[in-house]
Amino acid sequence: MSERPRAAVLATHWSNGTEGGWFTRQVAGALAHGADVHVITPDGSSPGVSADGAFTLHRMATPVTPAMELRTELLSSALAAVPTGSRRTSSPDLTGLLRPELLDPWEDAVEVLDGLHPDLVLVVGLHTLGAVAALDRHDPELPMVLVALAEEREALGFPHVARVVDRASSVLVVTDAERTAVGAVRPDAPTRVVGAPLAANPSARTEPNAWVDGSEYVFVLTAASEDEDCTENDLARLLRVRFPDRTIAVSHRDAFCVWHGGEVRRGWPIERSSDLERLLAWADTTVDLRPGGLFARTCITSMLHGTPIIVPSGSRAEQHARRGSGGLWFRGAAELARCVDAMCSPSVRDPLGRQGRNYAEREFGHTGAFVERVLTACALLDPEPVCG
Repeated sequence: MSERPRAAVLATHWSNGTEGGWFTRQVAGALAHGADVHVITPDGSSPGVSADGAFTLHRMATPVTPAMELRTELLSSALAAVPTGSRRTSSPDLTGLLRPELLDPWEDAVEVLDGLHPDLVLVVGLHTLGAVAALDRHDPELPMVLVALAEEREALGFPHVARVVDRASSVLVVTDAERTAVGAVRPDAPTRVVGAPLAANPSARTEPNAWVDGSEYVFVLTAASEDEDCTENDLARLLRVRFPDRTIAVSHRDAFCVWHGGEVRRGWPIERSSDLERLLAWADTTVDLRPGGLFARTCITSMLHGTPIIVPSGSRAEQHARRGSGGLWFRGAAELARCVDAMCSPSVRDPLGRQGRNYAEREFGHTGAFVERVLTACALLDPEPVCG
């Protein structure tokens, strides 16, 4: 019996709290069907090695802080604003400006890689130039697969992004919309759409949330605090005023508010995924005012439960509403109100719910197919049998 290959996953963060973090763990899990997976990350308060489920986790304790990430984003956005004809194709000086953010956190990764001798490396994120630099110092010929995580609001004009893409033999993306974003950096990038493994939790339909028990409600998702002065709260307020006789349940970052007839019941924010899924499953309609910028996971989950979605035009969520015929999209307050008004009719809402469920199950409901796509993109031979 041949020895299983060894794969190293180089990820700036290793957590489940964001769409990108969740997807990274799914890719690593799929990879574990065909290889021994070691995760290398600058995260951690002290360096060390530990087991994390199917993975061996190597924490270097040289973290990339939120302030460092913000600086990278600001400089990348500034460069992206420069007209294409004026932009330099390579810019060591600009990369040098970001050395503490891009390169320094990954200095110790070379030693870890030297000790592991991996057969394959996955680098996570288009901005992870330091991980690529560490990989090249370890072995410039070692195969590399890139997990792009190209979000819709991300500035991709910085020269180091193209350098990261160019190093990869395959670039894994979740959807066609993300493939298009990577193509704007390198039109000939070897992208592979691998999807994501999602399924509706059947227990979510056992009983509704007690705060909306017995109510037909519109579930509104925001990424803002309740008192924050922002467009999301303005739109949520519009729905409360425009539809006073309907129950409007609004999830804020710091509160969960259920409005009906001008009165509100206010409670703790929705933090557990099981509570969120229950609210999605029992809602008449989900209005996601700030869908995830990678692939809009919450919207897909809503569709898996047969709950149609209403989402901003131009967002990653719009592709699901369009392709799956499982929802509506809006541009501005007036269109949002018309969308919600249309969804008040079962003759509109019910077919969209059925179509959306069929689309979500077809595109995202097959874990076995996802595993096979990841293993194929990584050119791993003799993977373990996968059950769909």
